[in-house]
Amino acid sequence: MERRIETSLKCLALLIAPVIPAGIVSILWYKELYCKQLFFTEKMEGIITAAWIPTFGILYSILAAIILSTVWGEYKAMRSAIKRYDLDAFIDLRDEEMSPLVYTMMIVLSSAVLLSFMSLQYPSAKAGLVLISSTSYLFSLLYLVIREIDDPCGGIWFIRSVPPEWLEINVKVWRAERHEKARKEYEARLKKNGVHLKT
Repeated sequence: MERRIETSLKCLALLIAPVIPAGIVSILWYKELYCKQLFFTEKMEGIITAAWIPTFGILYSILAAIILSTVWGEYKAMRSAIKRYDLDAFIDLRDEEMSPLVYTMMIVLSSAVLLSFMSLQYPSAKAGLVLISSTSYLFSLLYLVIREIDDPCGGIWFIRSVPPEWLEINVKVWRAERHEKARKEYEARLKKNGVHLKT
């Protein structure tokens, strides 16, 4: 029961967090675009809705699906390593993160779609706020979920069953020692086969 309550609170926190960026975007749209009547013409709106939004929306969907699939695979592999008490596999995955370039691309594509929605002329402020806030909320939620899964040893959604001592290990030192050990074993195997490395 306690674990279910904790999981529910984590889900609630993750659902509430995107409200802030969604609110900021909605306020900016209302004050800077809607109130000042800054929007594209009807002809341009046709191009945006027929070409701009679908093109960038599809690109964003493909990229988000690939990223989510990748981080989820690593998350499951890390949980499996913990269950097997496989420290080597855990260390290999612990500090693995998506490249900032991937997140940058994700933000750029989602911003392109969001800006295209913001540039349309809406019949009322209420209609525009519903669409702008819901779109920015979903983009923010997806981004936060991916970030949480990408860092399963920290944040809100962390793996509880990680042995505490595993988190205290210096990954760089661990990998350097393992690399040195593997190199010595490799050289010994070569020497045994009569192959001598040049120094």
